[in-house]
Amino acid sequence: MDKSNIVFIRDTGLEKKVIGRDMTEIKEDYVKFTNRTGGVVEVKFRAPREDLAEAYAFFSDANDLETIGMDIADSGARYNHYFRGVSPLVEDGDNYKFHVTLQTRDAAPL
Repeated sequence: MDKSNIVFIRDTGLEKKVIGRDMTEIKEDYVKFTNRTGGVVEVKFRAPREDLAEAYAFFSDANDLETIGMDIADSGARYNHYFRGVSPLVEDGDNYKFHVTLQTRDAAPL
């Protein structure tokens, strides 16, 4: 993994994770995190379509309240968020964008 990338991991319970199905990696420059009230984290993605395709497919296949781990800049995977939803993939000039909503595990759901 490149030290400036973010890896998102689905907690499937399997020891060996498969890139694309159980995990996806994306450049840190393409991702923005926004903390909301109630433990909600909005993760915004904006990049060329070919760089977003795998990440969008990964989140589109996630189930509501599925545990999602993150490894930011090779700091070690942290499994402290639940998946809450994904927006449609939309064109934004020369790029595409979408966002994912996560819920912090120890925060009360809204």
